Amino acid sequence: MGYVRWAVLFFLVCTSFITGAAADDTLRFSLPPVLEALPIAFAQEWGMFEERGIHVEIVGISDNLERSAALMTGNLDGLMSDVTHAVLDEAAGTDLVLTAALASQPQTGSVALALLSPVAFRIDSLDQLLCSSQLIGVLYRSDYEYVLDQLVDSAENGAERTARYSSFNDMLQLATMFGAQWLASAVLPEPYISYIATYVPPGGAPLQMVTLDTFDDVSVPPSVVLFRRSVIEERPDDIEAFHAAVMEAIERLNGTDREDLIASGLDVAVGLFFQAADTSLIGQEVLDAISVPTYLPMKELDVEQYDDLVRWMTRKGYVLDPPTYDGFVDFGFLP
Repeated sequence: MGYVRWAVLFFLVCTSFITGAAADDTLRFSLPPVLEALPIAFAQEWGMFEERGIHVEIVGISDNLERSAALMTGNLDGLMSDVTHAVLDEAAGTDLVLTAALASQPQTGSVALALLSPVAFRIDSLDQLLCSSQLIGVLYRSDYEYVLDQLVDSAENGAERTARYSSFNDMLQLATMFGAQWLASAVLPEPYISYIATYVPPGGAPLQMVTLDTFDDVSVPPSVVLFRRSVIEERPDDIEAFHAAVMEAIERLNGTDREDLIASGLDVAVGLFFQAADTSLIGQEVLDAISVPTYLPMKELDVEQYDDLVRWMTRKGYVLDPPTYDGFVDFGFLP
């Protein structure tokens, strides 16, 4: 019955929320459930946006399609995204500007992203997985699918196996299915890896997993910050202040003791990754297992990485007329 408890747990905590109507001067900004979003969430929590005279409303949306719909309908002024969905949203007709790239570096001995399999499926290697009839759970049309394709293609006879994915639009839903052992394997980022590995269901035990690969030999794209072009043109000072606040939050995050950070920011992290969850239900063993990464300063997105990802999207048929790098980016707001 462990899978039932997992499904119930994640159903309760993974309901996406969108707050009420914002004031005209509010920047409505959406964050996905990724570690790279924490500096923006903490900048909000620590009042760094308000100190610079801007009001930011954080909107948590875990489903990629819902986030794109909110952006397209004008309910968002900006968002953090992976590069793949940034290209998809721009190509779909939403006039966006990519203003920054944000990445983190895992602490020594920890990972940021992994291909995992529950022990119960008895899959001990990537080759064994590819030779089986099992599917790989991954976010659809995402940077994670991009790096998974590279990993699979590098394996022996791997190129023809890329269609054997089980695709999701919501990372929380993917984590639910994997934790319930309805999937034989999945590509998952932290902190979901640590959460699944340490969560103790009532009357049960944490899920035992095999790490099949940690993508060490693959260049994982950073998360990116985007704003509507109209917002940038109308409010350039606010956009500049937004980036300055996030940079300040990065410096403070990197300089804060881990225990102090968890004590002061648990609600922030839980609200981002496990929306509507009761923090009292997050056991100490889970907190002890989660490794806080080192955040790199916001920077320009590498043009070669962008072009390679766009070529992959074109080959897959995900985009027909992708935006050019020069017409899509503006890094003039970086401090």
